[in-house]
Amino acid sequence: MSTKQAALQAEIPSHEELIQRAQALLPSLRERSAEAEENRRLSDETVAEFRAAGFHKILQPRRFGGYELGIDTAAEVIRTLATACGSSGWVANLFILHNWQVSLFPMQVQEEYWANSEDEVCSTASFAIRSEMQVVEGGYRLSGRWKFSSGCDFASWFMIMKPSPTCLDWLMLPRSEVTIEDDWFVSGLCGTGSKDLILNDVFVPEHRRVSIKDLAAGTTPGGKAHGTPISRLPFGLPAVWGIPAALVGMASGMADAVRQTLIGKKALFSGELQVERVANQIKLTEVLADIHAAELVMRHRLSELMKWGEAGAAPSKLEALASKRDATYVARLVGKVANNLTLMAGATSTYLANPIQRFQRDINSGVTHVSLVWEEAAEAYGKAVWETPAS
Repeated sequence: MSTKQAALQAEIPSHEELIQRAQALLPSLRERSAEAEENRRLSDETVAEFRAAGFHKILQPRRFGGYELGIDTAAEVIRTLATACGSSGWVANLFILHNWQVSLFPMQVQEEYWANSEDEVCSTASFAIRSEMQVVEGGYRLSGRWKFSSGCDFASWFMIMKPSPTCLDWLMLPRSEVTIEDDWFVSGLCGTGSKDLILNDVFVPEHRRVSIKDLAAGTTPGGKAHGTPISRLPFGLPAVWGIPAALVGMASGMADAVRQTLIGKKALFSGELQVERVANQIKLTEVLADIHAAELVMRHRLSELMKWGEAGAAPSKLEALASKRDATYVARLVGKVANNLTLMAGATSTYLANPIQRFQRDINSGVTHVSLVWEEAAEAYGKAVWETPAS
């Protein structure tokens, strides 16, 4: 190992250190959570703190100043941040995973992306109201309107993950080619700033494309160049776990808020302390057990992903479907936890000054993500178990 390589290695924080950095930010994230919701975006201070902590570098290639750590570290940092503010955990998840996604593109794209700074972040969009991609000499002409570009206010580049109704390949383009339209007036995850992207006859060079076939097979140009364990896997296997990690964190934060709310509170008619009511003791135990179960399932699956990546071999079809099944099950379990905690917290939890209602709305919004549809994942897994024809 050269002196330069040794110096770079020494600068890479450990799994534990990154979690400690996330924990250190929790008081300020809690304090800013209402402001993020009101402004419908994270504050500049929060994103600056994320950059200073190096969260965006967790999966970023070392060749471009990243830490090149595992998906397990990413998930634990995301989960930790979301215990204080759901929107903060959600956006941190995307900053982390998106920089890994960039590393799957051809090297020329990565060199363009990280040319000016190793602290770049990007945003993505895949759900199009309208989209059109025309093949032209040297690349493509892209027009349309895409929704849900979380964290777009801070992005220097954008990734269009479904450029046309018939194409699922990814295209990269700089911020200068994109118009952001603010239509993000929603009931949950308000602070994510997931606004619309508008493109009008934008030229995208051929080299800024990566095929869905390579992504699905774990054979992307960038993945081959970097050779990291996570990049050897089909993209969807690790990618699906970012949002469940944030949801589990939100559930933990909500449970703690309910627990603290009931301390010293008395039942309206009996005057009995809420913490001494057997019903509340049982309810709190149940939700904490459900959260713990969700954490265990998530950590088991992330451990399996790490093993598959390090072995350089994709899992069997049934194992891959089981991982997706479990990601959607964790989201489903968190939705149940949020509903039970809301019923337990009482009417005062509905005041906007109370973080419980924000956690509930954030979770209810997060579990609707298109990647976390329980019925679809369960059907696919059930068909595979019984070896019946896929739909």
